[in-house]
Order: sequence, then C-alpha cells, then structure tokens
Amino acid sequence: MTSKATQLNKKPTTYKYQTVNNVPVQAVRIQDAFWEPKLKVLHEVTAYDVLHKFENDGAMRNFDFVAEGTGGFHSGEPWFDGLVYETIRGISDILAVSPDERLEDRVDNIIEKIVRAQEAGGDGYLNTYTQLDRPGQRWGENGGFLRWQHDVYNAGCLIEAAVHHYKATGKTTLLKAAVQYANHMSGMMGPPPKRNIVPAHSLPEEAVLKLYQLALDEPELGAVMKVPFVASDYLELAAFWIHNRGNHEGRYSHGGEYAQDHKPVLEQEEAVGHAVRATLLYTGLTALYLCTGEMPYLETAKKLWDNISYQKSHITGGVGAVHHDEKFGANYELPDNGYLETCAGVGMGFFSWNLFLATGESRYIDKLETIIYNIVLAGRSMDGHKYFYENPLVSKGGHNRWEWHSCPCCPPMIMKLLPELASYIYAYNGKGAFINLYIGSESELLIGDIPVTVRQQTNYPWSGAVGITVTPERDADFDLRLRIPEWCGQYTIRVNDQAVSYELENGYAVLNRVWSAGDRVQLELDMPVHLVEVHPNVTTHADKAAIRRGPVLYCLESVDNEKVENGSILYTREALRENHMDRKLPLQPVFETEHDATFFDGAVIIRTADADGRPITAVPYPYWNNRSRGTMVLWLQHEHPIRQDGWENKLYRIIV
Repeated sequence: MTSKATQLNKKPTTYKYQTVNNVPVQAVRIQDAFWEPKLKVLHEVTAYDVLHKFENDGAMRNFDFVAEGTGGFHSGEPWFDGLVYETIRGISDILAVSPDERLEDRVDNIIEKIVRAQEAGGDGYLNTYTQLDRPGQRWGENGGFLRWQHDVYNAGCLIEAAVHHYKATGKTTLLKAAVQYANHMSGMMGPPPKRNIVPAHSLPEEAVLKLYQLALDEPELGAVMKVPFVASDYLELAAFWIHNRGNHEGRYSHGGEYAQDHKPVLEQEEAVGHAVRATLLYTGLTALYLCTGEMPYLETAKKLWDNISYQKSHITGGVGAVHHDEKFGANYELPDNGYLETCAGVGMGFFSWNLFLATGESRYIDKLETIIYNIVLAGRSMDGHKYFYENPLVSKGGHNRWEWHSCPCCPPMIMKLLPELASYIYAYNGKGAFINLYIGSESELLIGDIPVTVRQQTNYPWSGAVGITVTPERDADFDLRLRIPEWCGQYTIRVNDQAVSYELENGYAVLNRVWSAGDRVQLELDMPVHLVEVHPNVTTHADKAAIRRGPVLYCLESVDNEKVENGSILYTREALRENHMDRKLPLQPVFETEHDATFFDGAVIIRTADADGRPITAVPYPYWNNRSRGTMVLWLQHEHPIRQDGWENKLYRIIV
C-alpha cells in the first residue's frame, strides 16, 4: 500500500479568519445506517464508473496527444481536463478515508499522463483543447474565446485537485504540476503591465486560495518540489480575479451577467447569470475573506447568499431556475420545471459551508443539509452509475437519469462534495465543539489543549433521536453546540438522562458544563410530517404545498399512485400524465409514516389521502426515478389561507 493517508497531513485547509475550525475527512469515522451504504457505492461504483467513462470518451488520450507533440484531435468538451481533475479531487478525499491501492494506482497513472503533457509545453501551461485545436489562442487571445476554451477554469481544477491529492496521500507529483501552473498564471495575470485575464468560469479563485494556504502552512514544499512556492503570489492572483470582474480593459467581456462579469463583484447585490459560475465565484469570494479578514468580501457574500436563499432557491435547495444559459431567474421566479443543475446545487453547498466557517451561523448548515439530502443524492442513482444534470420538481415521464452525457460535469461535482461529507459533521473553536450534521460517526476534536472524542448514534434522517457521547481526555469546561434545524419546531435535550438548561445562539443550543468521560447527550428532534408553503410572490405555487419530513422533501411517483379497486383503475398512468399528477390535498391531511427496510437501503414512506379520499403514497424526492420512468410531482394542490406577513428572511414556511 502506497498511501500514507492515515499518517500524513491531518490538517485541512484552514484559513486565518475562520470563526470556527473545520476537521479533515481523515479525522471522522462515519458509522451510519443511512450514509454508509451510499458512500460505499460512491467508492466502489461511482468513482470507477466516472473514470471509465472519461477514458471511453478519450479524455485521458487528450493528455497523451499533447505529450507526444505530434498532433492529434481533442475528444469531448473543452472543459474535459477540468472534469478529470475534479474527479481526482473527489477520489483523493475517498482515499484519505478508505485506502484503495487499485484506485490509487489508477489515479497515479492519470497523473503521470497529466505531468507528461505539461512537461511537453515547458512553461507550466496545460489545456489540451487549446493546445490541440487552438494552439495560437491561449487564454482566448488572438481571436479565441476564453468562455468556451476554459483555460483558467481547467487550471483551477488542476490546482484544487493537487492540494486535495497531496493532503490525502502525501505525494507531490500533481502538486508540483499545479504549482508550476499557478506560477505561470501569477507571472502573467494581474494589474498592468501584466495582462487582464480573469476566469470566464469561476472555481479557480478558491482553488488558488487553497494553494496559498498550503504555501503558508508548508513553505518547505517548495524545496521538496524544486519550484518557487510563494504564498503571496497566489493571494494576489485570486484577489485580482475577484476585483477585475467588470473591468474589460484589454479584454472582452465574458458575457456580462452570464459570467458575473458585468460589474465589480463588491458592487453586485443580486445573484445573476450562470448559476454554477455564480455559486463558485461566491465560494471564492468568501474564501478571500477567510484569508484576509477584509469585511467587504464577507458583507457582499452574505448579501448574495441571502438573495439566493430567500428569493431564488427552490425548496429542495436547487438553484438556477432558467433553462436558457442555465441561469438564475428574477427574484421569486421558481417554476416547478426549473433547470436546477446538480452542479449549481453543489456550488451552493460549498458557498454555504464557507459562510459557516466565516460566521458560525447554523442557517448556512441548514442550507447545506437541504442540498445534500435532496439535490446531491437525487443527482446520482442508487446503484451509483446514472446521473441527473437537471433536477426539476415535476416530470411528465420524460426526465430520466442518463448513463452518461456529452457534458458530464455533474458526476465529478457529486464526487467532490460527498467524500467531504465527513468534514462537515463537526467543527470547533476555542470555546467548544459544534455538532452540525446528525450522522452516526466518531471524531476527536482539540478543544483548547484537551483532546475530546465525540461519538454520535442516530437513525437520522428517518428518526430525530440523536445520542451523543462526549469523552474529554480529562474533565473540562467547554461548550457543546447542537444545531437545531430550521424545520424543527419542538425538541428536547437531556444530559445523562437529566433535563439541562441551555442557551440558543446562532441557531445552536449551547450546552456549557464541565464534561466528564462518557457523558451522554440525548437530543430528540420532533419529526412530524409537515406541509410547507412558499412566499406569495412565487405565483407559480399559489394554492400549493409540499410535503417535508425532517430535511427530506417528498414527491409522488406514478408507480406508487396507480390504484386499482374492484378491478377499476382509479387513477391511470395516462390521467396522471395528463394532470401532471395534480392531486389536491385536504386542508388538514392525516399522514401515516412507515419505515420500509426493503425500499433500497431503507426509507420512511408517507401515506395519506387526497381531497377526494383517494390514497396517496409519497416517497423521498432524492429516491425518485430509481424504480420507474413514470411521472413525478412535488408541489401538490392545497387551498389554505395565505398570510402576507411574517416572511422576513424566509422563502418557505410550515403550514401544518
């Protein structure tokens, strides 16, 4: 076994101005009935599936053609290099937790191809599409088109993958290639006399900041790799990319609002344009605050997050409502058939996580949780090798997961977020520990100078009962912060079977006490079935409601709702399609829940009746389209009084 993940680089990327500290994926052991089977499929099926399909598409051969220098043709889209790098990033985090010699060797072989291709150029630059199809148009110049070529985007994906790969394995081969590429860009991009080149697709901003932080933490790596490794150069490059949005002197616009290039970022107050580009730009903007502590970056990021979350986010956490340009619509433009690209949901998850690190506020984890349990899990089939590009909330039967796609950008994004799940569960600061996500797991946190082991046992999200065992190395006084999810109206907290006092702060119940080894916290989150309404400005959902239980949204599939009674079909497939499964709920529906252990790896199913007394079966939205290619609907007809008040900082709220 060549991986040294259990011994090396325990420290995650941690910036100077974080309010709370994150933990590395290696430091958390997930032992959870809900998540273990899904992460097992990610490792054993999806990782290999994505690599295999990119190989079949010719993505790896592109590097060979560049390395050989004898010509050839480019296979796939111009951003295929970046998608390969993103896949390596995700697999690196898998290897950090679960060493796999076969998978690691496969990645090493791809890295060898990447390095050979870069070495053939001699100056650190690498973008196989440009080199094979537009060799005289680097960075979109000389009549090229950077928005299509993705030179800077692909470079950022390489840098991000390299940092994750190094932290997972301790190997520096890919890291050296990334540093050479970053040095090449920082030497040529910037204020005059350097060139005004900024990413046409965001992601490189945060990637370069991760490299910046690594250079601060381990400057000796420069000598190991025998290349300049100057942290300040990377910070200056990322800041230039952020500040030079809207400055088109010496370059063309990347499409104005489409690529958030219509005005300086710090003047942008509304999320506009391509939703993936936007959420990744805002993720980088927040990371720039985490590096510098300059408040305008944080204030702008929070303003943009608020605009998305309270005016432009679908109930599942999906963003980017408009099919044309895969973009955000106007405020409150949230149609059921919205585009909601999986990649945009993942980008919003990363953005929310960075804002949590900056503020310690639970609302950002609430958003992240909604995205993970709905958009991200829906984006991949339960068997691990089919994918959604779009995630609409209604289907007439024509929307199905695909084996592969001509633009397979979403599988690598899923591969990036899910392996990082372990690092989102816990956080800490000098005052104590944060329990962000309720997932069966164990980790050791350093509170002050005291190691504290925290262990969770739960059947969340199907049950709201969470048991947390706290074991400090010695008795110690510190806070334990338990996130109270926004969907939870009632809950109880006990310690060692005794009721305790606590304060609520930033969405967390704060338990302060002297903790002793084996102290047990019992958190009971009341988890009834809720009907949820949307802000009255969303006219497409007038007199409609959605079913939610805990963090999971529910939908109706035709496979469950074709009912036969006395030989007569009550609601035929044709009728379901014709009516878009437009069932009407009574004002006060009665819900029954059942945990079905045979429903894939187990799930809670909800049953009720419509206003005409016909039975309804609702299943978790992330599981839909795994059993049939039938119809689906999430928002159901439900006439209820609509209150115009009480919507401050809310887009959705509970009816009953």
